[in-house]
Parts: sequence; structure tokens; C-alpha cells
Amino acid sequence: MARLRLGSRLDPRRSERGVATVEAVLVVPLVLVPVLLGVVVFGQLEHTRLVVDAAAAAGARQAAVVGQDSATVRERIATELRDGGIDPARARVTVEPAVADWGAPIRVTVAIDARASIPFLGTWPVPLKGEFVTRSEVTH
Repeated sequence: MARLRLGSRLDPRRSERGVATVEAVLVVPLVLVPVLLGVVVFGQLEHTRLVVDAAAAAGARQAAVVGQDSATVRERIATELRDGGIDPARARVTVEPAVADWGAPIRVTVAIDARASIPFLGTWPVPLKGEFVTRSEVTH
């Protein structure tokens, strides 16, 4: 009886050569690429959320200093959004109350509609909202 050598023409495992390569070629673009893109998209969403939170905090601090909703409060929020790479026109800003006495709480809310888009999987709207409450430092 002749002994079979590994890799010879009669070796039964020879027909399976390259199967792992073909599997890898199929798996990488269909599974790993969308997963990688998903990580990037959710990283962008987290960045946007942090910028919106920072804008709400900056706006609340400005509102506490002036004691009311004003153009300076809105401009401070817009500057913070621009610095974070977000168009301020996309943001909805509310300041409650419009005028606050010393020590009264002032709530600033900044909301934006972001989109999560992952190729091959779809696109979803993601509403993001940042809210910050501080106390007025002005007596009217």
C-alpha cells in the first residue's frame, strides 16, 4: 500500500485548499465592513450629543449671568454648536423662563435631529437633546 503525501494529487484534503480564503473574501465585505461603519456612525452620534450638551450648558451659564433669554444667550449656544461642527440652524433652543429673578432656576434645552446612516443596513432618525439647569445670578 502506497503512503499518501500531504498535498499530493491523491490527498483528500487538497480539494479544500482555498476554502478559507473564499470564506474570508465573502465575510469581510458583508459583515465586518458594516460593523466598522456602525462604530464610526455611533461615534459621530456620540460626538453630536456631547456638543449639544455642551451648548446647553454654555447657554444656561450665559442665561444665568444675564438673568433672561436674550440674543447673547442664543449667540453663545450658536457659537458652541459651530465650534463642535454643527450648523446652529438645525438646533431648536428653548430657555425657560424668559426672565428669571435672582436664584430662580433657568432651564436651557437644545435639541437636534441627527441621522444614523449605515450602508447596507439603513438610515434612522436620532433625536438628540441636551438640557441644563442653573440659577439666575441677576436681580431684576
